[in-house]
Amino acid sequence: MSHSDDGKFGSKFTFVHQPLKSKPAFFLLFLTTSVTAFSFGLHLMDIEILSVGCLILVLCLILRLHRKIYSESILILPSLGLQVETVYYLGSVKTHFIHISYIKDIVINEAVTMHSILCYLVVLLYDPGTGQTKGLYPLFSHSWPPLSDLKSVYKAAQQNLIKPNKR
Repeated sequence: MSHSDDGKFGSKFTFVHQPLKSKPAFFLLFLTTSVTAFSFGLHLMDIEILSVGCLILVLCLILRLHRKIYSESILILPSLGLQVETVYYLGSVKTHFIHISYIKDIVINEAVTMHSILCYLVVLLYDPGTGQTKGLYPLFSHSWPPLSDLKSVYKAAQQNLIKPNKR
């Protein structure tokens, strides 16, 4: 986790995922292609069929890389709201902004599974028209940071975003 605190202007928390191990992925792709080709005897039949099979596997690998998340970050802006940013391995960026008038609170939630307890950070979304909570927006849903990191994000969010608005 990396944290940059800009004082009264806000703070940014970034969680970077583990680096992609490309050598094992490409070796597995090569091995799968070779075994498939030799098991069907494609090297004896037609080189075009083998080329199409390799192309399909490469496209599947590119699609998987396109969906793989590189980092997730949250930017807390005290007077504006919350900006959530997700960066993918191939460079595309998905950004979502939640205005401060739609944020009721930010809480640490727990999910109990059969074998573990998962903690995650959630924004309680508020509908100003009805005055009720309208939903939840999970933060860092792909990186699952440890509870100690979630606590530091929670404290910064409470100090910069929630408590100044309750005054």
